Amino acid sequence: MDDHLSLREKKEVSKRAQEIAKEHVLAKREAILQESEEESRKQTLSRRSMDGVMNLVLLISSMVFVVCVLEIGWYYYKGYQYDKDQQEIMSMMDGGIATELDLSAINQPNETQVFYSFPDEGDYEIISTVGSKYSSEVSDRWKEQYRYLSSANSDCFGYIEIPNTKISLPVMFTPKDNEYYLYRNFSGSYETRGTPFLDRQTKLGESRNYIIYGHNMRDGSAFGTLPEYMHEDYYNEHKYIYFNTSISEGVYEIFAVCKTQIYSSSSGKFRYHTYGGVLTKKEFEEYVREVKKMSRYSTNVDVTWGDEIITLSTCYHDTPDDNGRLIIVAKRIK
Repeated sequence: MDDHLSLREKKEVSKRAQEIAKEHVLAKREAILQESEEESRKQTLSRRSMDGVMNLVLLISSMVFVVCVLEIGWYYYKGYQYDKDQQEIMSMMDGGIATELDLSAINQPNETQVFYSFPDEGDYEIISTVGSKYSSEVSDRWKEQYRYLSSANSDCFGYIEIPNTKISLPVMFTPKDNEYYLYRNFSGSYETRGTPFLDRQTKLGESRNYIIYGHNMRDGSAFGTLPEYMHEDYYNEHKYIYFNTSISEGVYEIFAVCKTQIYSSSSGKFRYHTYGGVLTKKEFEEYVREVKKMSRYSTNVDVTWGDEIITLSTCYHDTPDDNGRLIIVAKRIK
């Protein structure tokens, strides 16, 4: 009897063990299922989160694209307006100021040239505007053209043109705020291309170096074509600059094309932008020497004390701090 009960107990124990094992298997399956569902839920949330991020990125990218398109469209629209304004000025200028250049009459010596000095300052010898080697007479054509420019805007100092290029522009002068036209068009309205303007040290008829600043624009407007002078072939085809003021009509021959920077006063390096206006003989010769030394190529153009020069200055973005500049320097030959 005890053995019989013992066997039954053993069966019960075995059955209970099987049930427990089955419960363990079911519990394990349930745990695996729950874990799988949790992982699936996490993956779903992750996918949704990723989809949300991607949608946000797509939205931001679309907005940036639209803004860029609008900015580009606005830039070229303003470029169209700028060109239209320039064409209007050109039409009123009867095509520009460039005339047929007679090289045979250029660089002829003028023995009536007069030098004066400031009292007790021998270094400050300057060229008198009276008896200079440049003609003080201006043509009736330019008188009429300048009358139009100055009546439209009294800040207009003159006009600059490089034949067969986009550069045919008024030049402004506002000594109290010489960068007034940095971002203004000829009429004074806001314009990223600005209008070429003169250095504040400029003195009409007395400056030995007229420094003219203008923007280097991607579409070639303003001074945007000046980087072409980095190529000597371009220089050979466009070596003459016409620059007229209220009292003269001048033709200038380029003698230096330089890459430089706006250096600090403590750098000890050549700072071209400090050599504008009325220069001493020492300053003039130092400037000519330095720009010839920096010139990308030799032009074999002689420049001596008594010559009048102009410097066209524009940005040239090849320095980390955006202080790079390209300057085109030319001496007056007529």
